[in-house]
Amino acid sequence: MKMLMTLTAVLLSSQVFASAPEEVVIKDFEYTNKYELALRQTKHSDKGKAFPVLLEYAKYGEKLAQYMVGTFYLSGIGTDANPTEGLIWIGTALEQRTAEWQRTYDSITAKLPDDQKTILNDLVKKRIELYGVQAQKMSCRNEAAVMGSNKRYHVCTKIRDGAQRVTVVKYPNS
Repeated sequence: MKMLMTLTAVLLSSQVFASAPEEVVIKDFEYTNKYELALRQTKHSDKGKAFPVLLEYAKYGEKLAQYMVGTFYLSGIGTDANPTEGLIWIGTALEQRTAEWQRTYDSITAKLPDDQKTILNDLVKKRIELYGVQAQKMSCRNEAAVMGSNKRYHVCTKIRDGAQRVTVVKYPNS
């Protein structure tokens, strides 16, 4: 019941994000450098310090950042533990179709009652509307894991323009 009330509260609060978005163009080098620094930070003992930047990039549509933010919320790393937010972010990251992430999500949600799963799915859909592949100007494709390999992975990346810039969509109050 507590999880259901939390899910309902998050659903209601997500209505606030319906404000007009702002498109911001960032040079690819600046965008990538900041993101890669945060990813490297997660490999250190004080990985919680990377949370604010990972959350920023999760909102830019970066699937790895979304997954990591979800796991940080689940574990309370760098932020207060919030299982609902964690599941919403992991569910959003699943646009990339990474099997390991899907298994994690499925194992956590397996015991949720159907009504809570329905609410969670609605929350994930709303998050994807804001921070998903289409909303954040990304593209997904199958790529080889290693050069010459037949094994393919579904990978989502920012679309770069001819001047090697990316566009992020920012929402007020988010």
